[in-house]
Amino acid sequence: MAISLAVTPTGLRMQFTGVDRVAACTRGLDVSFERIVGSRVMTRAEAIASSPHVPCPGSWWPGRLRVGSWGIGERRQLWGVRRSPRVVVVYLSGRPFHRLVVDVEEPEGTHRAVETALLHSKKTQARRSVRGLLSGPGTEGTGRSSTVS
Repeated sequence: MAISLAVTPTGLRMQFTGVDRVAACTRGLDVSFERIVGSRVMTRAEAIASSPHVPCPGSWWPGRLRVGSWGIGERRQLWGVRRSPRVVVVYLSGRPFHRLVVDVEEPEGTHRAVETALLHSKKTQARRSVRGLLSGPGTEGTGRSSTVS
């Protein structure tokens, strides 16, 4: 398969090779665990229905291939899907992509591996205090907190 999703020690690596690399106009993407919100398995039809319909740049052949970037702005997605009826969807925070949609041989197993690695990374990485991020200068120790809308 010329499209792959691999769990690395620092995050995920989505990689395109061969003809898929040309069709997607990219080699792929490395994503750190800090940007990963979660993952799930969806049917191909569900994933397409919740996706932008504008390739930017990307290639598609209905029912056979959908690779590359889809959409612009906050809804931009990176696709690497061939004929599989079930795909793994990885939700991200930040830019340039909102989610990754990947065709893998065992979607449920890949989903479990991503979730396990994500949970492990959250347990082992240093945490930043949310209180320190939300409170403004001079509010430390006063019992006041700021709210974010």
